[in-house]
Amino acid sequence: MSIRIPVGLCAVSALILLSAAFPAEARRRSVGKGTFVVTPPPPPPTGGCHTFGLVKNGTKATYRSTSSSGTANYTINYVSMTQTQTKTTQTVSTPQGNAEATTTVDDEIIGTLRATKHIDVQTVITVPVLGKLTTEVDIDFLPSLVTGPAAGWCAGNTWTVPTSNETIVTKAPFATPITTFAVAVGGTGEVLAVGESVTVPAGTFRTVKYRSVFLANNVVSPSVSWMSMDHNVLVKQDSYDASGTNIVTATQLTNLVSPSGLVQLPGLEAEQD
Repeated sequence: MSIRIPVGLCAVSALILLSAAFPAEARRRSVGKGTFVVTPPPPPPTGGCHTFGLVKNGTKATYRSTSSSGTANYTINYVSMTQTQTKTTQTVSTPQGNAEATTTVDDEIIGTLRATKHIDVQTVITVPVLGKLTTEVDIDFLPSLVTGPAAGWCAGNTWTVPTSNETIVTKAPFATPITTFAVAVGGTGEVLAVGESVTVPAGTFRTVKYRSVFLANNVVSPSVSWMSMDHNVLVKQDSYDASGTNIVTATQLTNLVSPSGLVQLPGLEAEQD
């Protein structure tokens, strides 16, 4: 799903996942041929089941992602969220430049699973002399891409992501729109723990921890994510290399602002369900 665009927009593409509703990182987690295992083994699952509520309008989450190529800071503002659509705005700051994006994600329920059928991302960058330039990336999934359980994230539960194809339309400044068809993707996911306490720069959170593996352009990338049970936002994510042994990108929540505008200080997370 990541759309590679110059001048710092590579970092913005990562926000497509972070800004979507419900543990959205799973939107591109899939497996190719064979079995891939993330190591080291996760700790034993804790807790029982959890159903995520909607993210409250006005919630603002800030992240720091660190990889071998450097560090990027992201901020995601939740404009609106329903059971079937999420709208967010994002900003990203990297050594290469800054960018802003607006993302709309359309979901649907398929049986007991939630799936994404459409994502639209409009990104604005400021270029010397030319000023602000807007690039739009519109993605359709056929069939809709399963992102995880619609309810009841239970420790030990697994799910399968049926094969899905992507149609991507890119509209860039001074260029004819380009339509591309991505390699079919599918996958699996597993809930590792419910109620696990995780401490990051933004504070300490109760989380649902889950593991997933995806294949994009024949590149396997396992990951482990922690979602706040009280806020339904990503708290922490470790992305691994194809072997599942080395972390290639580490992302942590550095600040969380409530709809009332109060900073969520460590240990003072407000109930959001």
